[in-house]
Amino acid sequence: MIAKEFVIHRADINNHCPNCFSARGMVFSFIQNQKENSWMIRTEKEIQEQLFCQHCSQEIYPGSWDDAIERVYAYQKKCFTPMRSGIKLKKKGKIVLGIALALVLGGLSLWLSLGNVWQ
Repeated sequence: MIAKEFVIHRADINNHCPNCFSARGMVFSFIQNQKENSWMIRTEKEIQEQLFCQHCSQEIYPGSWDDAIERVYAYQKKCFTPMRSGIKLKKKGKIVLGIALALVLGGLSLWLSLGNVWQ
């Protein structure tokens, strides 16, 4: 199974870094995961948020955010729409599902037709 990460929204912000106090180089990233195999593609509903300072090369965790960063975070979270979560079947998965459904319907119709003969 192949796991992919998609950055669905990236925003450079001008707030001060709590670690190095630099006013430039802070980046918010909103990431959504997707898992893929030969049968299907599954997009996760969960969105990961990351605040990274490019000046000091450290991730800033929510415990050290100040009120200004919280306000920018709330605004940036409203600025994007995530990918739809769910399962999308590939061609191979659709074929197998179709064959399985045909076998179940065929077995059900055979059972119903034989049930009428035995009565």
